[in-house]
Amino acid sequence: MNKHASHLEVSPGVFRERMGLFFEDIEVGETYEHRPGKTFTAEESVASTLRSLDQSPELTEANFHARAIGGAHTINPLHVLAVLTGMMTKTISKIVANLAWKNVKFHAPVRDGDTVYAESTILEKRESKSRPGQGVIRVATTAKTHDGRLVCTFERLILVYGRGQGPYDAAGY
Repeated sequence: MNKHASHLEVSPGVFRERMGLFFEDIEVGETYEHRPGKTFTAEESVASTLRSLDQSPELTEANFHARAIGGAHTINPLHVLAVLTGMMTKTISKIVANLAWKNVKFHAPVRDGDTVYAESTILEKRESKSRPGQGVIRVATTAKTHDGRLVCTFERLILVYGRGQGPYDAAGY
């Protein structure tokens, strides 16, 4: 039996897809590749940037970008960070709360048309002292483009539900 089975048999021959690990499933030293990757577009980056009320011309104006920077449109780094966090959700989705991002570094720009892949390694794990049935994990995430360029690294502290905790059983998940 696979430790991280992707489906739960709910009745004979009927399977329900599930995602995410409970606190008990996670072990220090494990690395998880987050798939699928994400191909970024200039249009989605501009929309995300404008939604955040950021008016930086290098991120929102094609003419400025062409004259001042050149090359394919630069994707807003904060949009990249948000997408990377979302990519982690399929693996680590039993989240009570995001506690912190630490040591966020953007090593190279993501450009229009780049596909980014991420992986996270579990650095620490401990049971919560104040919230029974929950635990805190610290992960290090690395993101690279399809051609191997390192674009972003960060650590994240996450409060995760233990098995049988949270809304999942009641919701049929």
